[in-house]
Formats: sequence, C-alpha cells, structure tokens
Amino acid sequence: MKVLVVDDEEVSRMALIGAIADCGSYRIAEAATAEQAWQQISGTEVPPMLVCCDIRMPGMSGLDLLQKVRAHPSGKDLPFVLISMVNEATTIKEAMELGVSGYLVKPFIQEEARNRLRKLLSMAHGKGVERPTHTMSRLKLPPDRYRAYLSGMQRQIGQLLAELEETGGRSAALANKSLRQKMAALQTNCATLGLWRASQLLSRFAAEDSPARCVPECLGEIRQQLHQQMFSLE
Repeated sequence: MKVLVVDDEEVSRMALIGAIADCGSYRIAEAATAEQAWQQISGTEVPPMLVCCDIRMPGMSGLDLLQKVRAHPSGKDLPFVLISMVNEATTIKEAMELGVSGYLVKPFIQEEARNRLRKLLSMAHGKGVERPTHTMSRLKLPPDRYRAYLSGMQRQIGQLLAELEETGGRSAALANKSLRQKMAALQTNCATLGLWRASQLLSRFAAEDSPARCVPECLGEIRQQLHQQMFSLE
C-alpha cells in the first residue's frame, strides 16, 4: 500500500522512508513540497493510504496542506501525520484542531520512529479494510469459504492484468465495456468483503474516461490487500 512522505529536507525524508520500509512492504512516494504532495493526493494517481508531512516547509506548510486535505471530500478521513520539532507544541495543538491523525518528532530516533510508525500504519490499514474476523462474522462465513472468496478475487485481478497487457493500450482496454464490467464486479466483491479502500480505488477506474495509466498500480495494491487478508488467517 502507498505511503506519501513530504519533506523539503532530503536527509529527513530518506530517514523517514527507511523507517517506514522497516515496518513492512509499502510503496513509498515522495514529495519535496506540499504543492507536489497535493497533486499526488488530489490528482488522478492512486492516492496514498497515509501521508507523513513535515510542518515547516517553504511555500505551503504542512498545516496548510492538512487543512486543504481535510476540506477536500476525499481527504476527510485520510490518515495524515505531521512531522514536528520538539519545541512545536503550539503548532501541534493547532494541528489537532484541524484533524491530524498523529505526529512524529524529529530528529528521528529510529527505533522510536519505527514503533510509532507501526501504530500509525496499523491505524491507516484499519481505515481501509475490515478485520477478517469481523467480515466472517458479518457475512456468517467459515474461514475456508472466506479464503476461497479471496483466492477467487486474486484470480480476477490476474485476469484483468492479463487483459490490460494484451491490449497494449490501457486507454483502449478501459474503453472496452466487458473489461469495465469486470472491474465493477470486482468493486462490488471488495465492498462486500470489507475491502473499503480497494472498492474506492476501483470506483475511480471503472468509468470509460478513467485515468487508465494507473489501473495496474491500483490492481497491484488490491492484490496486496487480498494477500494480507489471507496471511492474517494463518
């Protein structure tokens, strides 16, 4: 899943990226300014599941970006973490009023940063996917049936990726009514099984005028979510 790291200082950005990479298998995107970050959050790319943003940056600050994200319909629940210096308690208070999800203090002590990030990443994951035990209870599914549904959806994704590859032109592929219907069916299955982020991502790409170049990335993330759900049953 995708995490966006925003910091104008490259050394700090690299340190945080390293800490996130130690916490699991995440796709990490970078931005050196809040303006670049906003383009990634609000544009046609696959949006991040978590944003880690420095407070103090030239131009738009981290607080400004947080306020802009919270004002956007798709950003009200986006987990957003601010990176602050030790002496910025007043700013943190303002951030809490804007709806910040958490914060990290720099300079980073790697072990402390990793422990804090694990909790934040777990929180972000929980916003995008239902726990398997809750899904099985809600749908009255035994584990073997639940696992079979997940496996079937993985096969669906494999077939979709193969069809996209065969077309050679992703835009043409998504103009294909049959393929869009398959994506819509996959979206319904994701929503039913509590894969909320996956369902939201698919809703962006089911239409004929969708940003086709990001579809493989979208399907790849959903495949990863399915794998994590199956792994949690073991």
